[in-house]
Amino acid sequence: MRLKANLTDFIYGGLLLLTCLIISPLKAQIISNTPTPEDKKEEITNRPEKTAPSDTEIYVGISPMYTFRTLVTNEGLFGEEVGDRENEFGEWVSSYGVGLRSGISKHFLLDFGLGVARNREAFSIDEPDSLFQYSSTYRHIAIPIQIGYTYGQEISFFTSIGVMPKAFLSQRKDILYRDEAGFDVDEKEIIKDEYQQFLVDAIG
Repeated sequence: MRLKANLTDFIYGGLLLLTCLIISPLKAQIISNTPTPEDKKEEITNRPEKTAPSDTEIYVGISPMYTFRTLVTNEGLFGEEVGDRENEFGEWVSSYGVGLRSGISKHFLLDFGLGVARNREAFSIDEPDSLFQYSSTYRHIAIPIQIGYTYGQEISFFTSIGVMPKAFLSQRKDILYRDEAGFDVDEKEIIKDEYQQFLVDAIG
């Protein structure tokens, strides 16, 4: 009985030693594959650069701007003088829109949009014995199409150029004047005719 017990212990001990010898190299192999700080630094340094600014961006925009235009006399058969409109001045007005911007290369973007583009002009006579003021706001459906260039990672700079087809919606005219009785009268008028129905703007 004593001999059998010693033989059994010897077999178990041998199996235990063999198991330890097998597991120890396996564990050492796992540890040796853990990247060192130097390996991580090299991996970050050799990481490929971004090939495009982004896949697709959807944005909503508000564009405040000072708008004005140059008037010239029409020399045609039915031409008229500019008259009092020569004294009109520009005003601030905002346009609105949504757009879709997509990267086409590392730095270049293609930009499509849809919105309402507005421009405004005004006229004013305010004297002790007379008052006449108006502002005209022209509204269009606009489809801006632009090519953009962007540069930078954490802080990016963006510039673009393109064209903006516009379909005329209406002119809103706000008028303020003093009547014969000395009361100030405020009127609004919407005009949908008498204007070019389709325009194309260059934008940047």
